Amino acid sequence: MIVLNLLAVSIGIGLLVTLLLVEVFGLAAGGLVVPGYIALKLLQPWSVAMTILAAYLAYIAVRTLSSFMVVYGRRKTALMILFGYLAGSLIDLGMGGVLSFPTGETATGSSTQFRFFELSVIGYIIPGLIAIWFERQGVVRTLVGMVVSAVLVRLILVLIMPEVLMSWEAEQSFNRADLATVLEEMLR
Repeated sequence: MIVLNLLAVSIGIGLLVTLLLVEVFGLAAGGLVVPGYIALKLLQPWSVAMTILAAYLAYIAVRTLSSFMVVYGRRKTALMILFGYLAGSLIDLGMGGVLSFPTGETATGSSTQFRFFELSVIGYIIPGLIAIWFERQGVVRTLVGMVVSAVLVRLILVLIMPEVLMSWEAEQSFNRADLATVLEEMLR
């Protein structure tokens, strides 16, 4: 049996879906590789939200910078990616990457277990790529294209390789809580 890298397959499907979306609707998805990454993180909406926040901060930073100096072409692209990287790093640093909280004692009563809630940005250049498209086609159009293409990529992954996707999700969610669990535990 051939073992396929789920990320590589997701990016490949994302390339195809993005190209079709651009050709049919003229709607770009925030970069060619972005939908593949976002599709794999759709069950972690806070990571997607942190990535969009980092992209928006990069977009605002470069837009502000362009009012003081001439920023266009390759310089603008490089600055978007750089500021996306910096915004993502600052968000990861500020949020601690992972929020952990105690859930109580174990069955033996000897120590406390911890649950983790991941608050991180997806990738290093993904926020910058999204920020580039915020500049090119607008924030709303980019977000719509990104969400539609990521959902389509996710659907295709569910249809063609459900077992691989389920095992990847199980591996990703090991000992990680969702937001409802975090809030419930904190309010106790």
